[in-house]
Amino acid sequence: MRAAIGGGVIAGLLLVVGVLLWDPGPSDATVRKTVLTTIQDEAPASFLVTGTLDMRATVRVDSAQYLTPSWLTSLLRQTQPSALPLLRGGSETQVRVPGTVSYGFDVQTLDASMIAVDDPGRVGVALPSLTVHSVEPDLGRLEVRSQASGWMRVLPSDMPAAVRREALGAVKAAFREQAARRLEAATQPRVNTARALKKMLRPALEAAGVEAPQFRIRVGDELVLQPKGG
Repeated sequence: MRAAIGGGVIAGLLLVVGVLLWDPGPSDATVRKTVLTTIQDEAPASFLVTGTLDMRATVRVDSAQYLTPSWLTSLLRQTQPSALPLLRGGSETQVRVPGTVSYGFDVQTLDASMIAVDDPGRVGVALPSLTVHSVEPDLGRLEVRSQASGWMRVLPSDMPAAVRREALGAVKAAFREQAARRLEAATQPRVNTARALKKMLRPALEAAGVEAPQFRIRVGDELVLQPKGG
């Protein structure tokens, strides 16, 4: 009898210890809320920038078919008069400008339905497609080229303010168009975004009680990051 009672006491103690030691971790709702609030806190302006692209935008002007943009004519007249003949005689002229493009996604399009907890510690996030956030062309390095001549640097230091604004508008439009095509086709911006998100979310999830969180991150239609072994 005493042995049976002793065994029951021991079993009860083991059960109590097991309950005390067992930690189910945070609920799925807590994980989703942590992911959402962390991303939103990092993007107070509602857009989260996850990377940048260094690129060159090229604008082609065929003076045989199209009217030369007034901003380009004014720019050359003020800064590089010797380049004006490039715009005449039916030749194609290229305007090339280097610059930087930032990209990311609008956090307002992210909601709890796009966040999944597959297994304990495994968090899946489906992000919207990447879009261009800002473009910063370097007009100081603008170059002009025709079929008959090489690239010619155009220095805009003496450019009138109105011409500068018009030139910036035209170049920025070209930057956005070319950057959008690159974001749609290239894989690396998606990889950069997934890595940035992983780095951002890991400390927050660990603080919320998720032990060694792993991530499955989809950007647009492409799965770009998943735990080892799937």
